[in-house]
Amino acid sequence: MNYSALIQNRKSVRAFTDKKVPHSVAQEIKTYFETSVKRLIPELKTELYLFCDDVKAMLEGAGGYNQFLVGAPQYLVLLSAKDELAELNAGFIMQDLVLNLTDMDLNTCWITFTDSELVKESLGIKSELDVAAVVAFGYGIKTTKRLRLNIKSMSNVDVVAKHRYMEPKRSMYDMVFLNTWGNTHKLDDHIGFFDDMLWEAFYAATLAPSYLNRQAYGFVIHDGAISLVRRPDEYTTDIDGKLSLGIALLHFTSVAENWAGKLRWSFGESAAKLQLPEGHEVVATCVL
Repeated sequence: MNYSALIQNRKSVRAFTDKKVPHSVAQEIKTYFETSVKRLIPELKTELYLFCDDVKAMLEGAGGYNQFLVGAPQYLVLLSAKDELAELNAGFIMQDLVLNLTDMDLNTCWITFTDSELVKESLGIKSELDVAAVVAFGYGIKTTKRLRLNIKSMSNVDVVAKHRYMEPKRSMYDMVFLNTWGNTHKLDDHIGFFDDMLWEAFYAATLAPSYLNRQAYGFVIHDGAISLVRRPDEYTTDIDGKLSLGIALLHFTSVAENWAGKLRWSFGESAAKLQLPEGHEVVATCVL
């Protein structure tokens, strides 16, 4: 897959046609998950379920933002073994599946939920694993404009019509810093411009979807390494925050590996040198 192109062209949709995905495509999705999907923590057990038909009615009350559930002909449900990094890994895996669906000209929408057991009960899933991520997918209803909610606070919401696919939510200079948090002095010397691979990898991260488009994270380049930092955000739940972090890691990793080779992320690194503001925390670090 051309990850850079797929990331720029992927879009979330809120309305789907009733057209069902052919069985052959559904099987291709399952095969991709079993053989090729990118995994942040390969040793962490996961299972993928694909549902269709009357699933929306079954999921009502168990999934969706403030009880609003996007209706779609198909849903992917990713289960994971219990682990502190389960949601991070799930966001990474599911977003790779989302980009694979994009490559097959299918549309997607992440679905929020708060209760794993309720989702499993609603769908009749018999498994000891926890529900870690849910995505609706199918053939989206075409619209003339791409709209995005910018939720700055619950009393300050605007809707922006996007006129091009490549518009980032947060700018590079509000998300990527050098040596210490908030410092962008000489950042360009390290990441280059447009066609430079490190710039493209960070640019891919700025395009990562996140809960309410809050993008509650950033990166710090330091000591030959790159760290992903979680920003505190009062509107982002713990589950959705961790999924968003996994999605951002997938976007960065999938593009960076085109030139850097396999990236290995470590977790729980010290943040002492990065001068992080109160409430910020290092999530993952890799050495390039």
